Amino acid sequence: MKKKLEFLHSILSKNDSMRNQFIEYCKPVEQTGKNPGEDEKISDRIASACNKLTDDLESLDFEEMDWRNYNPRHGGYIEDYEAYEYFAEDHLDVVFNTWKEKILLSINNGQIVTAVCACLGTYNACLSASINGSDDIFEDMTDTLLQKHKELLDGLITVFETTVKSDEQALQATSSVIDHYLSRYQGMKNYLKYFESLLISLIENKKTADHLIEKLLTSGIDESWLPKLTVKLFTFKEGNKAWIHKAEKFLYDDLDVARQLLTYYWIHDVISFMGHGKRLFQLHPDELCDFFRERLYPLLDREFFRDVLWHKTMRERDMELYKELRDFLDEEEKQRFIDGITYEIPFRVKVLEIEKKFEEILMLAKKDVEHTWHFTELITPVLNIYPDEVLELIRLKISFELTQSKKRSTYTRISNYLNLATRIAHKEAETRLLIHEIYNRKPALPALKDEMRKAGVVE
Repeated sequence: MKKKLEFLHSILSKNDSMRNQFIEYCKPVEQTGKNPGEDEKISDRIASACNKLTDDLESLDFEEMDWRNYNPRHGGYIEDYEAYEYFAEDHLDVVFNTWKEKILLSINNGQIVTAVCACLGTYNACLSASINGSDDIFEDMTDTLLQKHKELLDGLITVFETTVKSDEQALQATSSVIDHYLSRYQGMKNYLKYFESLLISLIENKKTADHLIEKLLTSGIDESWLPKLTVKLFTFKEGNKAWIHKAEKFLYDDLDVARQLLTYYWIHDVISFMGHGKRLFQLHPDELCDFFRERLYPLLDREFFRDVLWHKTMRERDMELYKELRDFLDEEEKQRFIDGITYEIPFRVKVLEIEKKFEEILMLAKKDVEHTWHFTELITPVLNIYPDEVLELIRLKISFELTQSKKRSTYTRISNYLNLATRIAHKEAETRLLIHEIYNRKPALPALKDEMRKAGVVE
């Protein structure tokens, strides 16, 4: 015991943050008022934070901007509207980052209730603050401020979770959120949803969980408004039955709940995992693709495995994934996959190449030879399969480029096209003739000649 106390004393003496957390942990927390409604001290703290952030925000002036001490995000020319938007966003970031540091200091000092009140008060400020000139820059200033506040809050959640807090602190902090909702935002589901992650971060044991369950019940708050919190609270009940019951109730309402329950099913009930998993993947393929990719294998359900791999391959445009996927596709399905690649032409060409569908590649190259930005990717796989057609496409592409631009970058591309032409087998004479024609065209283009020499097309 003596050694443990010495170790504790050493930590507390060397770590200011830990020492302050320990002091706050041991303090008797102010009792909330006996009468229904929000505690006055809590209300005052929330109002103070609201007023201070409001003052900070309203001290900004986006009508008469002071550019003297402003450091732009980057050099070079930008449009005026972009400069104004960057100026405004950067000044908002300074304000919110300052407040984030203030709240972090409170958390690290163990002042959990003060920190929670600051989160609530600064939210209120975002709804009420009026900044001169903001309407000319932002479509909706309130939405912009709430986005900044959400970034601030998200950055604090992990700190709340990992900070040592007493049951009394957790009880008062969670009560502060619910009481403030009842006094100012009652009936507004989105307000509670906004602070759901904060409430979750404050709950660590059965005592605090049971208290919050009772608080929500007596406050008339429907548990379906906060599915993730509800499931978290019931995980502190004995056994798994209670939280599983709640999770099954909200399985299709919240993806975090879905992942939690599906993870349990994966270990304990594979039939339920597959049944609910397929339906959830159909509803939320982007969000759940990686989740199922990590857990499925062909012997479990070949079709489900293929569907997940198909979606991931299409999303990430990864040829290694396609090489795996193609073993699960028949020819008709391969063509359907290819037809689904509508915008990512380089990826489509790579898939066509591995499937040896060279005629389709040539058709793509011919379809938009003048305007495509992927000309090199299109013709490279078929250089020596359709040599006559490719050489003619290169001629057409160069001719078009020369009529459109006289920039160095254009001449660099042209030189690269000519380099590709030199790789066409049995077309050496025609290629030399084309190079000679481009190099000696009239009127002369010295910059083009220079780029051709640099590329090694001519000596």
